[in-house]
Order: sequence, then C-alpha cells, then structure tokens
Amino acid sequence: MTCADGRTTGAGGSAVDRPWAPAVPAAPTAKDVTVGPLTLHGLRALEDGDQDAYGVHDADGWHYTTGATLGSGGPVTVLIGAEQRARAGLEFGGDQGLAPAPAVTFQGCPGGATSYLGAFFVAGDGRACVPLDIRAGDGAPQRVVISFFAGPCPA
Repeated sequence: MTCADGRTTGAGGSAVDRPWAPAVPAAPTAKDVTVGPLTLHGLRALEDGDQDAYGVHDADGWHYTTGATLGSGGPVTVLIGAEQRARAGLEFGGDQGLAPAPAVTFQGCPGGATSYLGAFFVAGDGRACVPLDIRAGDGAPQRVVISFFAGPCPA
C-alpha cells in the first residue's frame, strides 16, 4: 500500500480528497489493534456478535471490511500467520475482485496520517482465530491473534 492508495490528513486536519478512503479517527479505541504507527480499526469487536453487521459473505467465505491508519512512521507489514494462510488473507489495495494476499505493507504519506480501506478474508464459515505478525520498520514482529466470530482465542 502506498501513499496514493490512502487518504492523508495534513496540518490543520484537512484531507486530500479521496472519498473512497475512510476518515482518520481522532484516536484508537479498545476495539482497535495498534502496533507501532499502524492502527487496524475495529478488529477486537469481531470476537462475537452478528457477522452480517461486519462482513459480506460470498461463495468463498467472508470479507470483513476495516480501515487502517498509519501515523507518521512506517513502513509497517501485516502478515497472516502461517497457521491460517490457507484460510485467511488481506484485501487491501483498492481493486474490486482483489485476491486475498498473505501480507500487506503499508507506506504512509509524508506530513501526516494516512488511512486505508480494505478487508480481511476468512474462508468457509468465516469463523477463525487468525494470527497476525505485524512488523513496524525493521523491528521484531509482534503477534496479535484476532477472533473472527470464533469467541475468545488463545494468545
């Protein structure tokens, strides 16, 4: 993901006009996953509840739309853990019909936060504990496990 794929806010909070990109939230919440300068919005809210409220089902599985915000800094790479790569993927890039990828690297725009709109894909019934390995810059990856309507997941 490059700067051109996202929406940037500059000084004073003004945004570059890319209406398909999500607005930059004021601050992360308890429902978000934040590692380094990257925040993946709302992923902690997917542990249980109504799948239809968060995703779209097709013949292959479920697509859970989410926004990502990269603050100043980066790049940040998100990699689906090897245990679930056959079943889960990332759908960021702005193209309809984009095949789920095992990894995405977010590159921010200079001078402000950059927001991206994308999705997580989970095959079949869309219920799984999906490990993410998130690496900010050259740092060590941090493992985060996300429950996609599978109840509590082991850490």
